[in-house]
Amino acid sequence: MPVNTPENIEKTLIRLVSCSSISGTSEEKNMAKEIHSILSEMKYYQDNPSLLTMHPIPDDPHGRFFVTAQVRGKSNKTLILLNHHDIVGTSDYGAYKELALNPHDLTKAINPSILPESARADLLSGEWLFGRGVMDMKCGISLQLNLLEELSSRADSLPGHILFLSVPDEENNSAGMLAAVPFLVRLMDEESLTYTALINSEPSSFNDDGSYNVYIGAIGKLLPMFYCVGKETHASDPFGGLNANLLAAEIERKMEVNADLADIADGEFSMPPTNLKSKDSKELYNVSTPTSAVSYYNVFTLTRSPKDVMELLLSVAHDAFDNAIQKMKNEASRFAAKADSKEHVINWIPKVHTFSELYEMALQAHGEKFRLHINDYMNTWKVHTTIDEREFALKVVSEVHRFCPDRDPMVIVAFAPPYYPHIRNKGERDIEKNLLSVVNLLSEYAQNKFNFPFRLNRFHKGISDMSYTGLQDAEDVIKMLKPNMPTWGYRYSLPLKDLARLNIPVFNIGPFGKDAHKFTERLHTRFSYEIAPIFLKEAVLKIMNT
Repeated sequence: MPVNTPENIEKTLIRLVSCSSISGTSEEKNMAKEIHSILSEMKYYQDNPSLLTMHPIPDDPHGRFFVTAQVRGKSNKTLILLNHHDIVGTSDYGAYKELALNPHDLTKAINPSILPESARADLLSGEWLFGRGVMDMKCGISLQLNLLEELSSRADSLPGHILFLSVPDEENNSAGMLAAVPFLVRLMDEESLTYTALINSEPSSFNDDGSYNVYIGAIGKLLPMFYCVGKETHASDPFGGLNANLLAAEIERKMEVNADLADIADGEFSMPPTNLKSKDSKELYNVSTPTSAVSYYNVFTLTRSPKDVMELLLSVAHDAFDNAIQKMKNEASRFAAKADSKEHVINWIPKVHTFSELYEMALQAHGEKFRLHINDYMNTWKVHTTIDEREFALKVVSEVHRFCPDRDPMVIVAFAPPYYPHIRNKGERDIEKNLLSVVNLLSEYAQNKFNFPFRLNRFHKGISDMSYTGLQDAEDVIKMLKPNMPTWGYRYSLPLKDLARLNIPVFNIGPFGKDAHKFTERLHTRFSYEIAPIFLKEAVLKIMNT
């Protein structure tokens, strides 16, 4: 009896969606157990229970797991099927929140008049299923589970192994994938495996020309932090100091959606930087200017290494500092002319340092006493599980600056967590070339059978766990990122050596959906239940046969 059918795909999907797994909560462990339970019902894992495992994430405050299931074929060449089983929250559903995890009832109940035009048209067409997680990404999990059950029934004839990997926390800090990386390396060594490719089944979309988007790489992300130190002064004497917020504002002018800072590779562009948070250090109101201010920026990468990005950031900070001083000079001159008063002398010198340079200045001034103090300080804060990783990094920068002998205004450039390496298929290695040839064959197949081609995108532009399948700038990451990420090794770190060893080419192909992370999240049922399973199966078999 066929198992990989539209009916079974939907049945599994509804089962997965009904199990809440909001990211960053203990609910995620229930989702891991549900996936393990689904796999346990398959005959292959009843016969081979040792090939199905739930792996606890070390030191995880929520007690979460990632799940692996192997199907062993004729050779040790292994294809990985990756998915994430967490979802974002459901509060945006408002009055329909109680139905958010009940897709059929939600789709029937939702009032078309409250929906945006596109979502309303899709609802009325009867071709779409609404609900949290239906497209991001529990349909992708269902596709993989049903394919795994089909292929496991003829495991002995498969050219190689399949490794199913389902992880939590993709929507937050990728704790699941980062915990899985050392396991993948250990399994590779213990069983002499060769990882030929990784297929992720995140949802995708159609383009205006009728082509369907597929992806063979992953965008990278850095989170630079500008810590601006001013010189405090009374509000009645603004020219007597340097407002830290002025420095931050000039950096904002240079950074925000600056097209020159967008990365480019293979004819594709990353989005330019944007500010994710800004604040000054004042906790209560008073009439003194703030002594420091901080801002964080989302910076995407396609080819730039941490070193490349740091060089750009230092240049931005220098220019911003110059602009701030020039503004102070200009306004001091204009005010003196207006008020017929003596002009204030503005003589600040731009000073811009990396965090590692700041640390070295403090260490040179205070020696081992400083190093031990900072170590104790970080150990004290790292146990505060509720503190945000970015806030922890800020506290460390501020504490190190407290020991800096130079008390003049300055800008410190550091990196805060998280870091997502970019993954680029350069077509240089045989396994990269093989994957590219398979994608081309699949595009021809889609054109001939369904009358639409694939659009090959070199990078998946949404941050994803595919970033943790390799490390293409390993040397720069070690030399530039680690020393300039203040909390590295205390609350945040990456298995850099393991990532560098994996270096697996990636391919994303999945269901068709719209509006991830919105209350209008929805799945196109016919494509996702009938066509996407064919593409996924063809991709798996073609990759295994090459």
